[in-house]
Amino acid sequence: MTAVYFWTLATVLFIVELLMLGVLAAGVWQVAGRGALGWVGAVGTVVAVAAVWALFASPSPIVDAAPLKAVVKIVLFAAAALVLWLVHSRTDLAIAFAVVCLVVNIAAILPPYSNYGGFDVPS
Repeated sequence: MTAVYFWTLATVLFIVELLMLGVLAAGVWQVAGRGALGWVGAVGTVVAVAAVWALFASPSPIVDAAPLKAVVKIVLFAAAALVLWLVHSRTDLAIAFAVVCLVVNIAAILPPYSNYGGFDVPS
């Protein structure tokens, strides 16, 4: 059960993180005008968010500080929920996304998932 739980939660975490990245990029693309400037903004958003994520919030971040990791995750997921609400006018999706992100990230900091340090696979 532990291996199934670990990999299921890891997969859901990854999907939620990709959704956050996509929502932020789509929001910038829409706000910037959906043309060439929109594409440049969307690509720039993906690069910037991925860099911030790698530095502070990835499973093995370059800057390993737990409070900073939590702040970066909260800010990025909240920004994605706000983009869903304000830019895409989807209050229902914004609330659902925020709740799913909160539940999944809380599950990731609790045992048994937190006992494996991100990449150590249970047997």
